[in-house]
Amino acid sequence: MCKLKLDIFNKITKSVFYKIKNTKITLLLKVFKKLITNNLVPVEEYKNLNIIDKYLLRSFSLTFLAVISVLILVIVGRLFVKLLGYVIDGRFEIEMIFSLLFLSTSKSIILLLPFAIMIGLIIALSKFYKDSEIYALKASGNYKTTFIKLFFIITIPSFLIILILNIFTSPYLISEIQKKKIEAATTSEIGLTTPGKFIQMKDKNWIIFVEDIEDKVSKRIFIKSSENNKVSIETAEEGDEFVEDGVRMLILRNGQRYTGTPGTGNFQVMKYDKHEVKLINSTPDFSLNYRMKSIFDLLSDNNLALSNAEIQWRLFSPLSVIILILFAFIFSDIKPRQNKYSNILAAIIIYFLYSNLVIVSVNQIQKDVYLFSYIGTWWVHMLAIISCYLIYFLKRKQLTQFNDIKIILKNIYKKT
Repeated sequence: MCKLKLDIFNKITKSVFYKIKNTKITLLLKVFKKLITNNLVPVEEYKNLNIIDKYLLRSFSLTFLAVISVLILVIVGRLFVKLLGYVIDGRFEIEMIFSLLFLSTSKSIILLLPFAIMIGLIIALSKFYKDSEIYALKASGNYKTTFIKLFFIITIPSFLIILILNIFTSPYLISEIQKKKIEAATTSEIGLTTPGKFIQMKDKNWIIFVEDIEDKVSKRIFIKSSENNKVSIETAEEGDEFVEDGVRMLILRNGQRYTGTPGTGNFQVMKYDKHEVKLINSTPDFSLNYRMKSIFDLLSDNNLALSNAEIQWRLFSPLSVIILILFAFIFSDIKPRQNKYSNILAAIIIYFLYSNLVIVSVNQIQKDVYLFSYIGTWWVHMLAIISCYLIYFLKRKQLTQFNDIKIILKNIYKKT
C-alpha cells in the first residue's frame, strides 16, 4: 500500500512539474518569437555567443589562476629565503616570518596583477588561435562582437578591483609590514645573550661578541661599528639591553671606545662608567612616508611633488591593466603551427619597459623636475597605447620586413 501511494504521489508531482515546465517553455517561445519577428535577437546566434563567451572565460580563468599561482610561489620562495636570513642574523624572531611573508606577498601580488592578467589572456587566446577555432568564429561573423564583449568583461572588473586594492589596501599593507618589522626588531635581542658567537647587525653595521654570561649579565663585550668611513671599537666589562617607552636601549658599563679612520693613526679614546645607546624606536612617525598615506591625505598634502608622485604610482596598475589587455589580444594572434608561448617573451619585455619607464617618471616627479612635474607619467601610458596600435597595424598588414614598411610609408607620402 505504501509503495502504491508513493507511485501515485510521484505521478502527480511529475504531471504538475511538466505542466509548469510546458507553460514556461511556451511563454519563452512566444517571447523569442516576437524578438525574431521584430529582427531584434536571433536565437541561435545568441546561444552560440553565450557558449563561446563561457568557453573563453573559463579558459582565461584557469590560465590566470595557474599564472598567479606560479608568481605566488616565486615571490614566497624569494621572500622566505630573505626573511630566513634575517632570522639567522638575529634581526627577527622565527614567529614573525609567516605574518611578514603573508603581508609582503599580498603587496607584491597586487602590483603584479596586471601582468598576470596579460599573460593568462595571451595563453588562453593563443590556444584559441592554435587550435584553429578562431577561423570558425570568423566564418560565423561573430568575431568582433565576441572579442569586444570579452574585452569589457575582463577589463571593467579588473580595473575596479585593482584600483580599489591600490588606492586603499596597498597603503594599509605597507604600514602593517613596517610595523611588523619594527616590532620584530624591538622584540629580538641584538646578541648579548649568545656568548661565544660573533653577531652582525646590518642596520647599524655592528659586530658584537660576548665572552660569557654570569647571573643573566653579559660579561666582557666587544663591539665593532663603522660609519662615515670611521671605525669604532668598543669594549665593556658588562652590559644588558631592555625596552623603555617603546625604545630598545643598550647599556654598557666600565668600558672604553676607540674611534678613528684606519691608516691615519688619528684615533680618539673615550673611557666611561656607563654608556647608553639607542638602538631602535618602536613607535616611529609614519606621517613622512607617503606610501602609507591614504588617498585623502595625499590629495590634501602640501608637498605636491611627493603626493603627486604617489598618486600617479597608485594609478599605474589600474591604468596599465587596460593597456596590457589590449597587448594581450594582439600578442595572442599566432599562426596554427606556431607555439602558443612564442609571444610571451615579447609581452614580458613590453611590461618590463612600461613599468620601468613609469618608475623613472615617478622618481623624477619626486625630485620636482619641471618637465616630469608637468607631464607626469601620462606620457608613458600614451606611448604604450601608440606602441600597441603600431604593433596591431604591422600585424594586420602582415609587415614582417623593413622594406614592406618603407613601401607603405612611400604610398602614404605620395597620397599626401
